[in-house]
Amino acid sequence: MQRNGVLVVAIAFVIAVGVARIASTHRVFSEVLDEPAHIACGYDWLKGVPYTIDPTHPPLERLLSALPASFQRVPLLADPNFIARGNSILYFHDDYAHNLAAARRGNLLFFIIAAMSVAWWAWRAFGGGVALIAVALFTYLPPILGHAGVATTDMAAAAGVTLAVVVFDWYLDARTLWRAFLLGIAIGFGLLTKFSFVLFFPIAALIVIIVRRSLPTARSFAVLGMTAILIVWAGYRFDFDTIAHAHKDGEWLMAQVGPKWIAHVPMPAPLFVAGAAMVRLHDREGHFTYLLGKTSTRGWWYYFPVVFFFKTPLPFLILALIGIVMCLTRAPAVALIPMALMLVVLPSSINIGIRHILPIYPPLCIAAAVALAALWRSLPMRAVAVLLAAWMFIGVERAHPDYLAWFNEAAGEHPEEIVVDSNLDWGQDVLRLSKTVKTLRIERFSILYTGNALLERHGLVADAIQPWVEAPGWYVLSETGLALNPEARRGAFKWLDAYRARRVGRSMRLIHVPALPQ
Repeated sequence: MQRNGVLVVAIAFVIAVGVARIASTHRVFSEVLDEPAHIACGYDWLKGVPYTIDPTHPPLERLLSALPASFQRVPLLADPNFIARGNSILYFHDDYAHNLAAARRGNLLFFIIAAMSVAWWAWRAFGGGVALIAVALFTYLPPILGHAGVATTDMAAAAGVTLAVVVFDWYLDARTLWRAFLLGIAIGFGLLTKFSFVLFFPIAALIVIIVRRSLPTARSFAVLGMTAILIVWAGYRFDFDTIAHAHKDGEWLMAQVGPKWIAHVPMPAPLFVAGAAMVRLHDREGHFTYLLGKTSTRGWWYYFPVVFFFKTPLPFLILALIGIVMCLTRAPAVALIPMALMLVVLPSSINIGIRHILPIYPPLCIAAAVALAALWRSLPMRAVAVLLAAWMFIGVERAHPDYLAWFNEAAGEHPEEIVVDSNLDWGQDVLRLSKTVKTLRIERFSILYTGNALLERHGLVADAIQPWVEAPGWYVLSETGLALNPEARRGAFKWLDAYRARRVGRSMRLIHVPALPQ
């Protein structure tokens, strides 16, 4: 019992260190591309404004990110552009860094929930020692640290899926109505984090059912189902309406993804259904993206395996592969769930970041912890365990605070040739650019920037870069812009390669072109 208490304290300490590590990045980076939209929509929810501008994400993480603005009583900007409304919150009282950091703190809650869920899952399957190692690995994964540090919904999704899976497994130990009720709360919580929960959790739950050879009882299913519905309904302020009436494009939307008549059926939380339909339509239409020098709106079946390989620490990959083999007999769900989640996303057309598969990491952390513990117990292999652990922890420590743009050693010196967008350049280095420009006393420059930060509010006097125009001066080029901008892809700025580029963070190039020869 005393040992268990020590392990609990150690796990809490490791999670606390992770929280501190993430919080230390909040004021380093400017807003990423999606943050103003999430904050604005969350603020709409808190102010009672109809949740119709962008219902493609459930409101839970968004309203947590907008809570600080509510406490400040930021005026609600009457502007249909939610990016502008989000920026009005972030730049309120000219206290950008403070406001942005405050908005990002909400995601720390989801990081804590995810880490605690990893600990609980690992402890149930393998004991407290493996749980401690699994949490340590989880709190050192760059994709987790990076996306837990911004006000977006991806960390919430990882927390929601992981919590629901472990509560479901716990419920099957004793299928009581009380546990069914708690499972319903966990599922409702997950449904309010991100619509990918609708895809990931049923697959994970099916694997648990097959492994455990146990099904929820009919009474339990009714209790957990009604509880989850009530939680989701509460997340949408108990709105009961038709999709056609709740959203101006509701009838058209349902005609695109399903039977048109559904738009006219009264239901609880109609905007939840509308938002899920919008995500389905987005996936069907595709998203313009980049991988390995190519662009596409339909994506590639191998996108997520490639991104997962380059965005995950190599020692962790080694441990996870060993651990999956070891878990197949003792805890098959831990081994099978990450493989199933990877397989199910292969057909996706929305290929814009490792962030969309964050729920794959919690079970992999458990598998990797099993492998590391086994290597440590084997005296001949103990040195290998130490080497792999040191490789991971030291390598990630050196990356601080650039977890969002981090790549492993296999990516080499030019990760922008592999992927961009939220994997590398999500518009996060404007604050660093401002400091660099002041240090170098650059009065004006031309920029190719992919992001929503208001450059002039950071003292930056910038012009949009002119394609195909060779002229002296200072130039700032973002990696996502170079990869996705049509003119850039045709070589409009290739002439700048002749000049030395200075890095601004991980996402921008700063180039000075002296007077051109006549």
